[in-house]
Amino acid sequence: MNKMSSKKFAVLGLAAACATVLLWSRNEAQTAGAVASGALANTAGASTASGSLPAASWQPVAMNAPTPRNDAQSKLGAGQLLQAVQALSQLPNAAGASASTGASSLARGPAYAGTSVAAQIAVLDRVGIPLRYRDGEKLKVNVNLALTHEQIQNPSLLDRATSTLRETLLAAGLEAEQVNGSPSLEAKVPLARLEWVAGLQPVAQVSLLAMPNTAAFTDGAAASNLDQLRSLGNYAQLPAAQRRDLKGEGLTVAVFDQFADNTGQIKALQDADEWPKNTAAVADKLTLFKPAAGAFGYTKVKHGNAVVEIVYDIVPEAKFRVYDAGQTADWIKGIQDAANLNALNEPQGEPRAQVLTASQGMALYAPGDGTGTGSNLKGLYDAIDAAARNGVLILNAAGNEAQVHWDGDSTPGAVANTFQDFVVGNVDANGAAIADNINLLRLEGQGFGDCIPVGGRTAADAELIAIDVWLGWNDWTSANNTTNADYRLELVRWADAVTRNGRVVTPAGWVAVTQSDDAQTGLAGQQPLERIALQPAANTRTATCNNVFNTARFSGGGKFGVRVVRKTANASNFLRLMSGGLHNFQYGVQDRSLVHPADSANVITVAALDAATSNLEAYSSRGPVLAAGGARPNGQAAGNAKPDIANFANVDTVSYGDNTFNGTSSATPHVAALALLGLQHQRQLTNATVPAALPADATAQQKADRAALLKQRNVSLSNSVYDSLVYVASTGGNDLGTAGFDSSYGNGRLKFHAQSEACFLSATYDPSYRSLLPAQATPLPAGQKTYDQLRADNSASCAAN
Repeated sequence: MNKMSSKKFAVLGLAAACATVLLWSRNEAQTAGAVASGALANTAGASTASGSLPAASWQPVAMNAPTPRNDAQSKLGAGQLLQAVQALSQLPNAAGASASTGASSLARGPAYAGTSVAAQIAVLDRVGIPLRYRDGEKLKVNVNLALTHEQIQNPSLLDRATSTLRETLLAAGLEAEQVNGSPSLEAKVPLARLEWVAGLQPVAQVSLLAMPNTAAFTDGAAASNLDQLRSLGNYAQLPAAQRRDLKGEGLTVAVFDQFADNTGQIKALQDADEWPKNTAAVADKLTLFKPAAGAFGYTKVKHGNAVVEIVYDIVPEAKFRVYDAGQTADWIKGIQDAANLNALNEPQGEPRAQVLTASQGMALYAPGDGTGTGSNLKGLYDAIDAAARNGVLILNAAGNEAQVHWDGDSTPGAVANTFQDFVVGNVDANGAAIADNINLLRLEGQGFGDCIPVGGRTAADAELIAIDVWLGWNDWTSANNTTNADYRLELVRWADAVTRNGRVVTPAGWVAVTQSDDAQTGLAGQQPLERIALQPAANTRTATCNNVFNTARFSGGGKFGVRVVRKTANASNFLRLMSGGLHNFQYGVQDRSLVHPADSANVITVAALDAATSNLEAYSSRGPVLAAGGARPNGQAAGNAKPDIANFANVDTVSYGDNTFNGTSSATPHVAALALLGLQHQRQLTNATVPAALPADATAQQKADRAALLKQRNVSLSNSVYDSLVYVASTGGNDLGTAGFDSSYGNGRLKFHAQSEACFLSATYDPSYRSLLPAQATPLPAGQKTYDQLRADNSASCAAN
């Protein structure tokens, strides 16, 4: 971590100009810098990076929507996956390809199942599926099971169903992982075998994999007044033997993120004392957990490297459990391990880590009401809930989605196949109604107008400009509801006029490029989601965007937008759109833009502030969480007001060099580490009531009683720490934005002030946590105050400055 002595604090604000184009999934400093500095523009002399891609010419001028030809294909949706499967089947050599792939007979499928790897990759290229969802010819997909709500709620039946399907896929030579607690598998499936997987009887739907996006150091420690917090450990009323500067001794923090260690990055950070490492004195200082798909750090995403840097700077004496969790299954299993839960979320003893922090999340993949009901994230929410009930503090970044989010009520009507009107009541100069049914994609604040780059000439640039859009609505399957309101998501582009011999053959206008049209007919396993992920090809450019972008890197510029079609007559839903790429929406809505699981009542959700000014970052996702089932909320949900706390972004790390590490993802590890120190101090304050060790001949009942006491104690300590942080964040000039709680800053900025000790004591003396304190004598000795009096005195002192 670059120390403050080598950086001027004021320069941290220089990155604020970049904030309008930063997203959770694009906070790599070099990418953000390239966009903000105009490196996309058509500047002369720019060099072309290595790894050039062949020109993609397969995408048609206008899309003909694919139609499923059998039951298996219908489970792929009428979108890109189906388009790819059907394109593969039409290759000249497909009909003669062997049906056997050399694996078990279970692998037999359509006649094209033996198509070459190169041919499969070529089709995926032509259809435009981004590389992040591919591994060679294999697609990274969610395989959702056709289970009813009641079956999903039964842990034994759910585990049996998912494990049986996994064994089937493994026996066929495919890669698959269970998502504990969710009706889904995460799998890698060759394109040529995708239809066979979809055709399996237990399968309801197959879709592109929903992967956690990283939310993007430690200069923020100084901005948070870390020394003020450290000094609380020397509180004069503590026994002398317990006093010390707070640095995390005796506690463990778990970090869930994505990492890079392909060229020895972790060792280099450890050698520079920027990361924890094991020593002879502390052999378990650091434990690394690899993902199911490969070695720790194999994805080369250095985001998590920087997150651990931040935490280590603040709690250098703590122990670390670091989980490479770029897929939901890894994240869930990591939470269960850190919180000491089994696969059914049953506690197996005290948590292995007291604080869990994640700077990642997913957009629109759950209802948004603080639960995972009906979604493939059910297992994630259940694991978080069980971890909290076992006494763990859990933190999650709010997300960087405020500028890439839109929501609104669906356009009403008794007619099916109706376009969504994004601006209700808009009229032209003559007063005639205008139907704004296209929501343009833009690079906001970059001076490119409605143009976005297309036809990336390298793999890196093609990935950089990929369009990734989700549509979700409030029709999630539950005990009282099935998913039967049907919508279609379309990606459209502006096509230039086609002329022949000086005559216009086809006028200029909007044409569909691709679509997502999964079935929502009330059958088991269906979800109210549509998703498009596309690398825009060279032939999607338009002449109106000529000379806008760097022609050494891009084939040109295009104009794109999304359309939403309500297919079900009389359906009335609350719709949401989110973009996971560089692109913002022309019609955007900042409120209600939290990602999952930042909407959970069991996590501390962190918003992002500029470290130099304490201004809220424009990208920082806002509350409130949605109403039950994902409906439009009416204010903040009782008991689940979001975000909880705001902290600092725009900070430096060694992992990112001298560039800034930005986003709610850099703010969150600050709060996680500060919370760990807060827990250390609350343990000091309540040390007198730590349960005595059991005798060697303790009975089973004595052991069970002590385990239950420790569990309740850990829960009370976690809750008291949360209250302490909220008291600090809402006092001492930290209440920013609207007075009191608001949906942008939450309770306020976590910056420790002169009366922070009183804030901690106010929480300690709260009636809810009296079990942590020794019982007071009755009557009290002369001159001694009751806990109620101490609570009132410290509350007043906490709020006095």
